[in-house]
Amino acid sequence: RRMILSRRQTLRLLEVLSFLLLLVGSILVANKHIKAVEVEATAIRRRLTTSSSSSSSSLSSSPRPQEPSPKNLFGLPGSAAEWCAAPILPPLPYDQCKDKQTINSVPLYGGLTNSLKMVLLGTIMSFEEDRCFFVDESESELIKRGNNEEALDSFINRYFEPIGLQRSDFVVQRAIKTNNVEVKDWTKVWESTVARRMYGQLSDIPSLGYQHIEGHHLKRVMLRRMWRPRPEVRHEACLGLSQHGLTGDFITFSVRRGDKATEENFSYASVQQYIDAAELAIPQHFGGYIPTIFVATDDCTVLPEFRQLRPTWHFVSECDQQQQVKGHTGFALAEMTEWSQTETDAHYRKFFIELYAMAISKYFIGVWYTNVSWFAQFMRGPDRTTFLMLDTPGTEGFALDWN
Repeated sequence: RRMILSRRQTLRLLEVLSFLLLLVGSILVANKHIKAVEVEATAIRRRLTTSSSSSSSSLSSSPRPQEPSPKNLFGLPGSAAEWCAAPILPPLPYDQCKDKQTINSVPLYGGLTNSLKMVLLGTIMSFEEDRCFFVDESESELIKRGNNEEALDSFINRYFEPIGLQRSDFVVQRAIKTNNVEVKDWTKVWESTVARRMYGQLSDIPSLGYQHIEGHHLKRVMLRRMWRPRPEVRHEACLGLSQHGLTGDFITFSVRRGDKATEENFSYASVQQYIDAAELAIPQHFGGYIPTIFVATDDCTVLPEFRQLRPTWHFVSECDQQQQVKGHTGFALAEMTEWSQTETDAHYRKFFIELYAMAISKYFIGVWYTNVSWFAQFMRGPDRTTFLMLDTPGTEGFALDWN
C-alpha cells in the first residue's frame, strides 16, 4: 500500500534526515582539521593512560582521567556515548576567519546556560560573517566575587575548552587598541528571529561549508563543536551520574526554582505536574514499566515531596549526595559573589551531573522558564517526542519553535 505521511510525520522525518546530513557534512568539511585533531587526541589519550586517578573536589585541578571505551561508559546506558566519551566532531576553527581587522566581542552575561545560549548564537553569527571573535567575561557574574582572591580568571577556561580567541591573542588586542571591536550582545543575537535561528528557518555559513541548514540542527551541531567540557569535567560528571545506578533507561525531571520567582516573577511548576507528565510518558516510552527518575534541581526540598507522592517509585538525585553544596535550597545568581572557588567547583560539579542526566535520559521533563531546559533540548537528539516542557502561569504561549 502507498504510505501516506502526515505533515507532522514528514517534518519529523526531514528533521532527522537533515540532522544526519549536517553531522556528516560537518565531519567532511572539517576534514583538513581531522589529522591535527587525531594527533592531539592521541597525545591526550597517552597522557590519560599514564595519569593516576584522583578524587579531588576541585574540577579545575583534577588530573586528566583515562577515556572510557564505548563499551564501558561508566556503566551508563548507550545514550551516554555522545557526552561521556571524547567528542566526535572537531572544535571550531576560531583562528581561521577571513576578517581579522574588525572582530566580534560576545559578552558572557547572566547565569551559565543563559550565557552559553547567547555565546552559541554569537558564535554562529561570527562564523556567518567570517569574523574572528572573543568571549568577553569582564562583566560576568559567574567570575566576580566579593573577595577578589576567590574571583575566577575565566569561567569558560576553568570548565571548558576555549571558545573563540583568547583575549590575550594578538588579533584581539590589536582590534581593541584600534577600536575595531563590534559587540554582539543579546539584542543582536536574540531579538531578531533570524539571528535566533528558530525552528524551520534556514541559514548559510559559508566559512564552515554549511548551506541551507535548519535552525535547530545548526544549533545542535554548533553546540557540539563549541561547548566542549574539559576531559576531567566530563569524567567527573559521568562518574558522578554512574553512582546513581542508572544502568538502564531513565527519566530526568528538571525542577528550577530559586530566583526564578523572586527576580523574574515566574510561577513554579508543581511537583504534581511532573508526576502527571511522567505517568503519561511511562506507557508510551517505557512500555508501562516505571523507570528510575533522576531529579535535577536547585531546590532539594522538592525531593521528599516526590517520594511522598509516589513512595513506590525510585527517585535518585544529587540532593542525596551533596547536601552542603551552595544553591542547595534554590539558586540565586546574585549570591555567587559570596562563594569561594571551592564552593563554585562543588556547585558546578553537581550541575554538570544534572545537565548530563537531562541530555542522556530516555525522557526529559523540564519547564519553559529556565535556560537549563533550552540547553538540554539542544544537547539531546532531534526527536521532540522524547521531552516535555511543563506549562506554568505566564508561559502557556511559549513554543519550542521560538528557541
